[in-house]
Amino acid sequence: MNTPSFQGFTTPRRRPLTPGRRDHILPLFNSPASLKLGKLLESTAPEDLPKDLTPNEDYDPPRVWFQRDEDKKQNAEFTRRVDEMVTELKRLMKERRTDHELRVGEAGDREARIKRDMESLEAENRGVLEALKEELGAEEELSGALGKLQVAEKSGREAVAVLAQRKERLERVLEQKQRVVDEKRMVLAAQKAMNEPELRFFEHKMGLSIVGGGNHSLLTFVFTLISLSEPLRPFTITLDLSQRAYRATHCKPQLHNVSAHVDWLNETRDFHRFLKRIRQEFCSLYFNETI
Repeated sequence: MNTPSFQGFTTPRRRPLTPGRRDHILPLFNSPASLKLGKLLESTAPEDLPKDLTPNEDYDPPRVWFQRDEDKKQNAEFTRRVDEMVTELKRLMKERRTDHELRVGEAGDREARIKRDMESLEAENRGVLEALKEELGAEEELSGALGKLQVAEKSGREAVAVLAQRKERLERVLEQKQRVVDEKRMVLAAQKAMNEPELRFFEHKMGLSIVGGGNHSLLTFVFTLISLSEPLRPFTITLDLSQRAYRATHCKPQLHNVSAHVDWLNETRDFHRFLKRIRQEFCSLYFNETI
């Protein structure tokens, strides 16, 4: 373990050898009795020593140097320095403990902040996952709707193709019918050109006029110039032409044999003679009334 160095403190080195100090064990001279005897031998002249303690010629009294006071000073200095070192170590430990507690607090705050951030990120992640699930569901719904639309579009194209074919057939039918109508128009125009002189003759000489009603299948034939006193008096008969078999729906004044004349018309299809016969019937009825 490395001992930290402090200002003004050094580890005491081993005390050097001093005069009178021996490195080998001297049990006699290190005991309290030997200490007292050594002091006595050093402080007393040889002639003053007791006779039984007079040394021989070969005797060399030990040279011992006692440094208790110096050792006490060094020990006190060493103790002071150790106390200073311990105090400094305590201060450093306190500072390090304070710094450690501060770092632990900061680490706790950082951990709590990281935990809160993680919780918020997890909540945000859950929200993102839910939104993603909703978007996936909406995408699936849109895919299903798109598939249905594609099927409907295909069906619509098929229906359009069918309608186009029907349209073409109807156009061909209409063209055929239009040709038929045009042909009928031409026939009617030719017939009109042929009938106009007779119609003018009927209108001016016989007082005949044809009136169409609200129903296109009904024609009313109006005869005038029958009564000499009332030349504008009308004599009318209305025919229903909606069916091949014509029928009289109205006749004024009423003729008793009008049905027979209509049956004759259905057989012969001769309107010219039919109108003459009806006029003759109206004239006979008028003259019979006036006689």
